[in-house]
Amino acid sequence: MSTKESEELVFNGIDGQTGEYLLPPMSQADIAEVAKGKPLSGAELKDLNAKARVASQANFAVAEGIDANDLAQAGWAVVFPAAEGGSTEAKKQAAIREALSPLLDRRRVQASRNNERYYREYDYRPGESKQKFLARLGAAPGPADPKKVPYYLLLVGSPEDIPFRVQYQVDIQYAVGRIYFDTLDEYDTYARAVIAAETLQVARVRKAVFLGVENPNDVATRLSHRYLVNPLADYAERDQGERGWAVDRVLRNQASADRLRGLLRDNPPAFLFTASHGVGFASGSEKQLPFQGALLCQDWGGPKSGGISREHYVAGEDIASDVDLRGMMGFHFACYGAGTPKSDQFARGRGQRGNAKAPYDFLSRLPQRMLGTAGAMAAIGHVDRAWGTSFLWADERGKGKKQLAVFESTVKSLLEGNRIGYAMEHFNVRYAELASDLTAVIEDIEYSDEEVSDRELAQMWIQSNDARNYAVIGDPAVRLAQPGDQPDLAGASETPHMPSIAIAGAGQNRPEKASAAQSPTEPENRSHYQTSQHKDKDVEMQVAPESESDAGMDSYGIFSRDKDGDDPGLLGRLANRVSETLGKAIADAMTLEVRTYVSRDVGSAVGQDSDLASSDHTQLRAYTRCKLDGDTDVCVPLQGDGDQVDEQLWSLHTEMVKQAQAHRAEMIKMVLSAVGGTLRRK
Repeated sequence: MSTKESEELVFNGIDGQTGEYLLPPMSQADIAEVAKGKPLSGAELKDLNAKARVASQANFAVAEGIDANDLAQAGWAVVFPAAEGGSTEAKKQAAIREALSPLLDRRRVQASRNNERYYREYDYRPGESKQKFLARLGAAPGPADPKKVPYYLLLVGSPEDIPFRVQYQVDIQYAVGRIYFDTLDEYDTYARAVIAAETLQVARVRKAVFLGVENPNDVATRLSHRYLVNPLADYAERDQGERGWAVDRVLRNQASADRLRGLLRDNPPAFLFTASHGVGFASGSEKQLPFQGALLCQDWGGPKSGGISREHYVAGEDIASDVDLRGMMGFHFACYGAGTPKSDQFARGRGQRGNAKAPYDFLSRLPQRMLGTAGAMAAIGHVDRAWGTSFLWADERGKGKKQLAVFESTVKSLLEGNRIGYAMEHFNVRYAELASDLTAVIEDIEYSDEEVSDRELAQMWIQSNDARNYAVIGDPAVRLAQPGDQPDLAGASETPHMPSIAIAGAGQNRPEKASAAQSPTEPENRSHYQTSQHKDKDVEMQVAPESESDAGMDSYGIFSRDKDGDDPGLLGRLANRVSETLGKAIADAMTLEVRTYVSRDVGSAVGQDSDLASSDHTQLRAYTRCKLDGDTDVCVPLQGDGDQVDEQLWSLHTEMVKQAQAHRAEMIKMVLSAVGGTLRRK
């Protein structure tokens, strides 16, 4: 790619009405003038400089000695918009908090250890700057200190209530995410979906999909395909292949809107990265709120094709109520992929008030629906325009060089199981370094005879704004499941013996929403396919009350026997009971049975105290019986009336068999260890 001084830069973002670029191509000289228009200063610049200085440290996000991935050390807080007691807004906030209570209760337990509790609930007051907000909470500049303010901050409110600018600035120092939904049901769905993922009630295939569009006659998507998506997929495959991640590429002609819709509906991966234009509409258009930031796919014929149709892009309304994205994360490189600000920063940069791009700041509907309807854990997207040249850096000769270190580091961090807010620190540090350098260069231009090329100034400004405007939609503390993870049951009111696994499949149907009488942490299984696993009996060590004849025994009957030496004491009886129970557990483990049922009414099928085998709402579709000596019986499901194996159902069933076998092996190991200990005590 050549980036000569006179070359015009083409940006991501296509007008959904006209099919033209949302921002006309601009020369590097024009962008350089924008960069000079509003340099940073004051406290914001001080924070950026401090962040840039500590960027080389091993753990630059939090205070020394704190594990940023451990909530008991790093802490977690939720931030609501301030509301006067008794007001309509206060009642609304209370209702939202109640809908989120399962997640809040869980985080409260996770962020506590011994006598230390690093869980907080804050409010954000209208008009507060980032500095005033954090100062009121007792925080000082520098790495996050959870004794003052927790590292992970979940903003619960619209960007009108808690501005985008505050989110950007707080994110320099902390790990920040945001959720905002239209209904209480969506808050409830999201809270329960996060819990389901973290307690391994859902399992998602360890697959990362990289989808890249390259529309005809379009410079922006040609660059993103060639220099971002494809190289990033290559990197993930090299770096994470040995860790069990399968990497799929959906590129160019494959990257149609129908393919993306099907990917989200039928077999969602654990991680999805997309690069495309984001669709935009003029302020006041009835299409802006539902479709702004929608992902424009390969179906669009390019800027010379004469327009865009609805079938060309994937929007929030494409996430139907039966889509299940629990356990998944998305990363969308597209204009307005996360949200849209009211004012145009280009006009502000020129010292003007700013053209209205929207009636108010708002989140994009696609990530909202991914989380609030389908239960995805989080989505990373861009607020405002995404810069197609942000992953290229022109050298002194104007030749473009790939700059993927930040993207690679963030993807690596996510796939290796780091919490998403912490993984995004790579973008925060990049923003801090670039913004600090940019401000210094502008000062040199203003106060000295230093000459800086338009090319250098333009690309510094583009890269700085690109890094700043990425935002996490969702809880910043969520993470992708890793091999060997155990169900994290912290904060759960019930501790299941084995997790209930649900994997998204075609034609799913969800039961009705959990009623108010249900436990806040009761799993809500929304998969069409229900798998019932044979469970080894719980090891019960109940001790019957002592009889009246025991009362006079020496040592209160704990170690002694009766006068005739026949009746063991309390611990003796306990040992006998344990031995009997352990023996029964081994007998129960001799045969393992896994049954897979299907149902068109999952809510009725898994109702309270229901038995799937005898339910009128289920049908047995696959069966496996494994004896300890290796004898195995299987019954394989066929599709409809034909003779073809139902591959999707069988894949789900065999995965359940593997997990049940692993669980049985661990159970037998534990039982044998306990038996050995019991025999040694005897």
